[in-house]
Amino acid sequence: MKYRHGAGRAAFFLAALAISGMGWGLSGQEEGLSPPEGPEATVFRGGVAPAAVDAVRREGALSIDGRLDDPAWQPAPVITDFVQGIPVEGAEPSEPTEVRVVFDDAAIYVAARMYESDPGSIRARLTRRDERGSFDSFKLSLDPNRDGLTGYEFEVSAAGAETDRYLFGDTQEDTNWDAIWDSAVQIDARGWTVEMRIPLSQIRYEARPGMQTWGINFERRRLETNETVYFALQSRTARGRVSQFGTIDGLQLPQSSRRFEVRPFAVSQYHTAPATPGNPLFDGTEMEPRGGLDMSMGIGSAFSLDATIYPDFGQVEVDPEVINLTAFETFFPEKRPFFVRDAQIFTFAGSRGGRFGGGKALFFSRRIGREPRGSGPYDADFHEEPTQTSILGAAKLTGRTSGGLSVGALAAVTGQEMGNAYFAEGDHLTPFVAEPQAEHAVLRLQQDFRGGASKIGLIGTGLKRELPADGTFDFLPSEAFSFGVDFEHQWGGRRSRDFRLWGFYSSSLVRGSNAAMLRLQRNPNHYYQRPDAPHLAIDSTATSMFGSDWRVQLERESEHWTWGAWAGQQTPGFEINDFGFLTSGERLDVGGRISYRNIRPGNLFRNYNISLFTFHNFRHSLLEGNLRDRSNWARAHDAGSAWFSGRFTFLNNWGFNLNFSYSPQTQSDTQTRGGPLMTEPAEFGVRVDANTDRSRSFHVSPNFSYRMADQGRGHDMSTGLNISYRPLPNWRVSVNPSFNDRRDGAQYVTRTTTLSYEPTFGTRYLFGDLHRRGFSMETRLNVSFTPDLSLQLYAQPLLTSGDYVGYRQLAAAGTFDFLDHEEGRVYRFNGIVTGCTGGTTCTRDGVRHFDFDGDGELDYLTRDRDFNVRSLRGNAVFRWEYRPGSQLFLVWQHARRENVPFGSFDLNRDLEGLFFAPAENVFIVKVSHYLSI
Repeated sequence: MKYRHGAGRAAFFLAALAISGMGWGLSGQEEGLSPPEGPEATVFRGGVAPAAVDAVRREGALSIDGRLDDPAWQPAPVITDFVQGIPVEGAEPSEPTEVRVVFDDAAIYVAARMYESDPGSIRARLTRRDERGSFDSFKLSLDPNRDGLTGYEFEVSAAGAETDRYLFGDTQEDTNWDAIWDSAVQIDARGWTVEMRIPLSQIRYEARPGMQTWGINFERRRLETNETVYFALQSRTARGRVSQFGTIDGLQLPQSSRRFEVRPFAVSQYHTAPATPGNPLFDGTEMEPRGGLDMSMGIGSAFSLDATIYPDFGQVEVDPEVINLTAFETFFPEKRPFFVRDAQIFTFAGSRGGRFGGGKALFFSRRIGREPRGSGPYDADFHEEPTQTSILGAAKLTGRTSGGLSVGALAAVTGQEMGNAYFAEGDHLTPFVAEPQAEHAVLRLQQDFRGGASKIGLIGTGLKRELPADGTFDFLPSEAFSFGVDFEHQWGGRRSRDFRLWGFYSSSLVRGSNAAMLRLQRNPNHYYQRPDAPHLAIDSTATSMFGSDWRVQLERESEHWTWGAWAGQQTPGFEINDFGFLTSGERLDVGGRISYRNIRPGNLFRNYNISLFTFHNFRHSLLEGNLRDRSNWARAHDAGSAWFSGRFTFLNNWGFNLNFSYSPQTQSDTQTRGGPLMTEPAEFGVRVDANTDRSRSFHVSPNFSYRMADQGRGHDMSTGLNISYRPLPNWRVSVNPSFNDRRDGAQYVTRTTTLSYEPTFGTRYLFGDLHRRGFSMETRLNVSFTPDLSLQLYAQPLLTSGDYVGYRQLAAAGTFDFLDHEEGRVYRFNGIVTGCTGGTTCTRDGVRHFDFDGDGELDYLTRDRDFNVRSLRGNAVFRWEYRPGSQLFLVWQHARRENVPFGSFDLNRDLEGLFFAPAENVFIVKVSHYLSI
């Protein structure tokens, strides 16, 4: 096997930490290797007692070939007698494992033998680097700082595929981290063996005179029995992961490992798409060569300085197609290597996602180099804008001091992006600013205490835009700042971690013109214009906006019972979307959960978990009313729900999940898109998931969910099936077809002040009775020719329809009552639509007409909303790591999309139409070369 590097440049960081503390043992019966004798023939035992091993300096030659016959292993103590973590915690392993560890000034070395009474049962399935899968594997985990919070994992499968991860926060992992390290495996009549070499340059540690103690753990996964064994038991009944590591003593690392890495890359992209007749800006093809440079320099052994010039935009992976009819933007994760690497150090406790309060992050790196928002002159015939804003340069400093202070600092500059507008009259081009220049900065500090059981952190972000003097970008803030402090304290129990109190406070400040602040006050996160919100009001003279967000949560962890409770608040002015991500508005938040789990196999279940969860959000209007008044609470109730869920794993490793949910009636402040409150009817839901044994070559996972709302709001039914199959050890095919049928009786359409309507404050709010149906089928094929050479195919056909079977108008604020518009027929005079007969609404040629007062004269028109979306997105990625840390990518991206106004769902028709939809192709050749100086 060879040294490894991954897609990201975080490799230098995480690998360095991983190297520092491994210990593997051998049986001493390998060819050319006899068991140790005398007082040094120590056998270390893991398990529930504190697990520890002594480090031995390497003496003699050592080649990484998986054979374990090098003299350097001879004096190393054997680590044996692992303890089972899964399926029976604390039980004896079914097969023995032996490990040895040695080190020198450059690296840490590990050798391990995994015994197998039947070598034919070894699951040696070949995958590409960092791909999760079902295979026998051996893993080394290191905590060089011994802080119980951060660490590194290096895993090798029985087929030689490597995976590495950076661990942080004691429980979380960064799978995007990649290091350059060396491993090799061999399968023989007694089982399989592995050798690993982890360069010290790839991990962060403190170089100092004298002996050092690091955290360490070893883990073996054996699929024949679905068994996981550990050197230091990683209990499922205790919170934490890194904090449960054992220790390795006697490391002598007086000098830091010098490191300076350079990764130049070149990308050539060829783009084809349908051309518009008469458009001189795009003739259907486009060639775009470009290049950049990433650099990483070790500052001591614990810090890294990274810099990039024109960084890679990560075009290898594509974002999936989504149909978003909400008021909020869709979140897509970061994929660019420079920003992915060491991203976890910037994680703030106030960052969260999901359905319990919306997505939130003070720092969202995809805002750097975002899609330009300038549209150019409105009267131009054609526009051409770049797809991304160029990043002129970026740098970041990350690391951790010996005193437990983690530091992350990042700065980036994006350039002014220009577009072109074409005017047919006069046949001339006019350049325009598509995005102004901007400077971005973020600083994150976190200090831990008590071996990682307590910590406190700070974060600050800043954005400054160089807005053009002509006012074309005055709709954007000129400056945006955020600040946050978070904390965590654990105590109680044998490990002082049974109880956990954590929380955060963050604030935001945005500055800009009156137009920018007015736009922010009106956007979906704020809706200051709501006519029935006395605690809010539009300020047209404002040049800044300030807000805050906080949360405190108490949790309890034990073998069977776990629980948590929290309270929080987000003020109306909290705004972070210029440099962060936010999809929720003001609220007072309370909630709690309680769970019972059993991890010990019984007569039917291998393990199970039953839990109850509830949360409730209230608007700040609650505090301005009478807290003893029930109607005040009901009016302020913005969102809430309760769940009962059960997860069960049978003895044969089949699984079954059952979830029931109930959401009481609430008052929504977003359904009318800035209008008055509107009742959100109560809703009941059920979801069922199942899976066969995922360790097998063929397994399936069906799922079904159904939600039903009161007062005719509608229903939502989804069903899907995930099929995964390995026809060969190095092939994996997965198909995930899904179908959705949804009826929403109140899908927002538009609003108008035509014929003032006083029950809703003078504005009419129009909704549709929308029937949506959709089919999607994600398909993946992964072929690993060698651990360094792979092919990945991905395709996502998506067909969805939206049929507005009826239109209605909100009858009164704060209700779910409507005035239905009866469908009629178009009446035309001299070819012009002048009215609707037989109803108060009608449509023709894609235009929807309304007669609000029924007097036969048309009052309002808008576009008809019926739609069909036919989409196909996919790519083919050929990866070759032609030398350690250097990669060649050949990529083909294909996309075709078409919108047609049928409204009805017809699978055969839409599939056939999909293959005639306009197609776009992108061909990419990317080469990156790793140089270590």
